[in-house]
Order: sequence, then structure tokens, then C-alpha cells
Amino acid sequence: MNNSDYLSDCLIDKEYITIKRVLEKTVEIVLVKTGIQHRFSMARKKRLPRRRANSINFTEGPILKNVVLFALPLLLMNLIFQLYCVLDLIIVSNYCGTDAMAAIGATAYISQMISGLALGVSTGCSVITAQAWGAGNFDRLYKTVHSGYATAFAVGAALSALGVFLARPLLTLIGTPADVLGDATSYLQVYMISTLPVLVYNMGAGILRGVGDTRHPFLFMTITVILNLGLDLLFVGVFKWGIIGAASAYVVAQIVSAVLVTASLMMSHEPFRLFLRDIAFHKEVLTPTIKLGVPAGLQSCVMSLSNVFVQSNINAFGKQAIAGLVAANRLDGFVFVIINGLTLTAMSFMSSNIGAQKKERAKKGLVRIILFSIAVVLGHAVLLLLVRYPLLRLFSTDRKVMHYASITMFYVLLPYVLFLISEILGATLRSAGQSVLPMIVTMGMAAVRVIWILAVLPIFKTFDVLVMNYSVSWVAALIFYQVYYKRRGDRIFERQI
Repeated sequence: MNNSDYLSDCLIDKEYITIKRVLEKTVEIVLVKTGIQHRFSMARKKRLPRRRANSINFTEGPILKNVVLFALPLLLMNLIFQLYCVLDLIIVSNYCGTDAMAAIGATAYISQMISGLALGVSTGCSVITAQAWGAGNFDRLYKTVHSGYATAFAVGAALSALGVFLARPLLTLIGTPADVLGDATSYLQVYMISTLPVLVYNMGAGILRGVGDTRHPFLFMTITVILNLGLDLLFVGVFKWGIIGAASAYVVAQIVSAVLVTASLMMSHEPFRLFLRDIAFHKEVLTPTIKLGVPAGLQSCVMSLSNVFVQSNINAFGKQAIAGLVAANRLDGFVFVIINGLTLTAMSFMSSNIGAQKKERAKKGLVRIILFSIAVVLGHAVLLLLVRYPLLRLFSTDRKVMHYASITMFYVLLPYVLFLISEILGATLRSAGQSVLPMIVTMGMAAVRVIWILAVLPIFKTFDVLVMNYSVSWVAALIFYQVYYKRRGDRIFERQI
């Protein structure tokens, strides 16, 4: 080979290498701009695991062991939050008195409606996340994460603004007593500002649950609760801001929780990493997310509206009844949040296995989750009933307040098992994409409560009969689900979205 040929070949090779590098750089820029680079790099780097070490793989391994490992941080997180709710009310009642306690109680079901809506909106995202994660579809996972955050910001901002302006009309509509209406309005207006960060946190936590991570949400909730209690003591006890201080402490704490969960997703090295610049709506995942999330959100709203109707009838018994109800709700709330955590666990397990098309594993898991959940809920319900009087004295020593609270706990705690089974059966349907039926069942429960109060309460006119509406509605829901499951059979465990 002569020198001219050698030089010619070198120039060709150099041009080829230059063109190759330009093309590679162009592709890299495109991938970075579209947010896809991370997903492909994860697939190439074998040294990075597909799943976090602290994530639970529901599609493999012992069913009950994985369920317990997943549920434990989630249950602890919910119990810690409920402990905050109890301590928060104790702080307010001790520093501000029964009227302030009644004012917070008057807002309870309205605030629950907002919290339920936030959880419902995040439910759709969590289910799609779990299905995509179980199927290994990282492109769908990426779009679900960013579309979910876009939804949280849009819905949260709208609800926060509406809540501030509609606080007093809503409280007036449900017949809040005049002597607590002013404080209740002020509390609710400040509280509603938290709707945006609450939605963001629930969306982020729902994404983490969907990929099997409950440890980080537990950590963030623990930090939030400690901060909230500290601010409660500062704002209410030191600054003497009253219930406005309690509401303000809650808002600040929720903002911190939203920042923590968002930062966690942004710093992740997994396919569900969040890129702030990529937050946008993606139609292909937004549609199924809305299909699941909106019915779940409406379901919570409808149930909360029925509770608002119940609250309006409780208001007729006076402020001692209102204070007693809120004290009972704070205590039986320990069982309620356990039910909520077990339901979310069931939904994550079922979503992962239905997404991976493991029907038999899903069927076995459903039975084991229900049996495990019944044992957990019954144990806590019996324990609370046995120690209810010493616990109620922490809120108030007023005999009437304790009387109303004791009645409420007696008629709610043990029947919670019926509610638990209904919630798990409904979560299973949502995991498969059947979101409309659980919403219809919830509407039926709400209707049963309203009918009970309108038809039965006027005959007996007692507080006992009033609070029995909860257990009656749970019986009706469970009967309906049992009939439906028997008719559908194995088709229930087939993916519908």
C-alpha cells in the first residue's frame, strides 16, 4: 500500500468516526430532551438493579411475607399520622377548650372529603404505575409519573382556591351551630390551602407504593408528623393562635411532605425518576388514570357528602355530640387508617400480578390478604374498645362528650371488619381497571345512610340509631360484592385497561 492510499483510508476513517460521534451526540441530546435517556441507560447498565433493594416484588416469592413486608411501613405511617391527629386535637382542646374542639369537629367530614379526593386521584396513578412496573413497561411508567404530577398540580391548585372561598357556605349548609361557625370557618379556610401539597404528596407516595416502596413514604410521614406536632405546640401553645395555629401548622407540614416525596423521585436512579421539566399530560396514560382516579375520587366525595349529611343530623344534638363524635373519630381512626393501609397493600399486590398476568397468584393473594387483614383489624378494634374510657378522658372530662364518643365507638369499631372486606374487594376491581362498580357500590352505601336517617331515625330519635347508619351501609356493600364476585368468577382477575 502506498502513502497516498494510506492517507486516503485514514481520512475516510476519521470522517466516519466524526460522523458517528455527531450522530451519537444528536441521539443523546434527543433522549435527554424527551426524558427517555434514563430508561435506556438503566436497561444497558447491568450493574444497576431493576428494582430497589427496599422495593417489594409482588409477582414473585412468598405471598404473605411480601404482603406483610409491604404493609408494615404503610400501616406504621398511617398509625403515626393518626397519632398526630389525636395529639393535635388534645393540644387544641387543652389550650382552647371544648368550643374549639367542636369547631374542628364541624369541619371533619368536609376535610375528609378533600383528603379522600386527593387519595382517589392518586389511586389511578398508583394502579397504572404498579401495572407498568410489574410488566416491565418503562416507557408507560415514565409517562404515568409525569402525567400524574401534572394532574396533582392542576387539581390541587383548583381545589385549594375553591375551598378557601366555599368554606363558610359549606359549613352553613350543613347547619354548623352559630357559636362555633366563626372558628370553624377560619380553621377550614386555612386548612384548604393544604389541598395542593396534599395532592402532590399523595401522588408521589402513590407512585412509590406502585413500585413496591413503602419505606420512603413512611420516613417522610414520620418527619412531617414530628414537624406538625412541634409547630402545633409553638403556634397554639406559645403564640396563642388558637385553631388557626393548628391549621397553619398542618399546612406547613404538608408542604414539607410534598417537597420530600418530590425530591425523592427526582433523585432516584430508577425508571420512575421524576424530571420537573418533563411534567406534562400524556394522553395514553392520562385516560386510564382518569378512568380509575376520577371514580375513586368521586367515590370518596360521595361517601364524604353522605357523612356531611350525617354531620348535619349530629349537629342537632348539640356541641357536646359534635365534640364526642370528633373524639371518637380520632380514636377509631386508628382502625380506619389500618384498613386504608391494608386496602392500598391489596391494590398494589393485585395491580402488580394482574399487570404481569398472574391470575392464580392474584386469586391466592386475595384470600390470604383478607384473612390477614381481618385478624389485624379485629385485634385493634377490640383493644380500643377495652381502653376507650381512659383514652377519651385525654380529650375531655365532660360526661356528655364521653357518652356520645363511647356510643360512636361501640357501633363502629367491630363492624369495621365488614367495611374492610368490602374495601379490599373494591380495590381488587380497581386493580384490574374496573373502577365504575366500586363507585356505584359507594354511592349505594351513601344512599343507604341517607335512607336510614330519613326513614329510621325519625322513629327512634336517638343518637344510637343515628350512628348505626355506618354498619348498616357496610352490610349492604358486602352483600353486593359477594353476589358480584360469585357471578364474575375468574374474569375479575383479568386486566381491563
